[in-house]
Amino acid sequence: MAKVRFCGPDTDAYVDSIVRHADEFTAKTGVELDITIVPSDEYFSNQIDRYLKGPGAADIFMSGPVLLWQHVGAGLVAPLEDLFEASSAEFDHNDFFPSLIASNRWSGKFGDRLGLGSLWEIPVNYETYNLAYVPETLSRYNVPVPQTWEELFALSAKIQTASAGKIRGFAQRGIQVWHTMYTGYATQFWAYGAEDFDETGKCAIGSAEGIAATSDFVAALRECGPSDWLNQRWYELALDFADKKYGFIVDSDHYVAFYEDPSKSSINGKTGYALPPAGPTGRRESNMWTWSLVMNANAPDKSAAWQFIEWAAGKQFLLRSAFEGNMNPTRRSIWDDASFKKVAADWGDYYPVARELIEGDARVLVTPSPRYLDLADRWVRGIRAAFSEEVSVADALASAAKDIDRLLGN
Repeated sequence: MAKVRFCGPDTDAYVDSIVRHADEFTAKTGVELDITIVPSDEYFSNQIDRYLKGPGAADIFMSGPVLLWQHVGAGLVAPLEDLFEASSAEFDHNDFFPSLIASNRWSGKFGDRLGLGSLWEIPVNYETYNLAYVPETLSRYNVPVPQTWEELFALSAKIQTASAGKIRGFAQRGIQVWHTMYTGYATQFWAYGAEDFDETGKCAIGSAEGIAATSDFVAALRECGPSDWLNQRWYELALDFADKKYGFIVDSDHYVAFYEDPSKSSINGKTGYALPPAGPTGRRESNMWTWSLVMNANAPDKSAAWQFIEWAAGKQFLLRSAFEGNMNPTRRSIWDDASFKKVAADWGDYYPVARELIEGDARVLVTPSPRYLDLADRWVRGIRAAFSEEVSVADALASAAKDIDRLLGN
């Protein structure tokens, strides 16, 4: 019997669906499925080479734009455009949102934007970054929904003061990992008109716009962000927001799976959703991430591996997994499905906001690089140093930019 080896992280609803329905794949295809589950902290740090090389290596593994770029640079990823275009009618490759497919195409060269080049992965869920809030809290303290980042930070401080510190103003990840800068911070940073690299390929995070964005960010964190910001991980942060410990959060819109789950949340059916705030010039940005299936370049049976992708990224599987917590759906047909619309109708403005983002301006904002994890880690160290007041914001970003250019050989 042919075999496909799959590798994914724990604490992930999509991976849970794979495990739950593994026997279905074997019954349908006659291909055995071998599953390896890796702790999330290890997975998101991309320290998974030992699962991708040598005997028993995964044929298919989970990845996303930032993590993927490192594996592309290491020659561990098989291009999928030919298999994708020649897929079965049942798979219906045109059903995926074009922006998600574009975000997984890349030339492999630093500085080249996404959307051109090989297709490296097939998206099975995604996140854009929206504004979520607790309407009950806003009503209690006479606070409107913020339209700008300046308003968000000011209103966050108002909530915290009015609640005598019982409710923190806004939630934000803070530990020393790359996605601390990728989520709410990046969405704010680009809204201020800042960028990570300029036209010459030099790191530009220390620009006037970058300094302004980061200064506002760290000042607000000190005043009304998480009380232990330097130790805030994504999972606990989402659960804390669902427990009404914050007024606002700009982070993943697939957190709806937490917020609207009555077993995990005290705000299910009582959560507000809006577009992310605008920057000083009215610019509104939303960063994007996709959680996707990647084929190992060294997979011995790529036909069997593609069978797995067609099953695990197919319409039936992804529709079912959406009801098992796998948000957000990557296919238009699922968003248009009557059963999905009926469930989402109880989630406030989640549905219209999420669709506006994925069909509008949401995009992967950062510049692709095989070394993005290293440079993002250095950027986060700079933000954390500025927050701790070890150095000024300007000096922290200038030092980080210098080191990032050195990392990239600029």
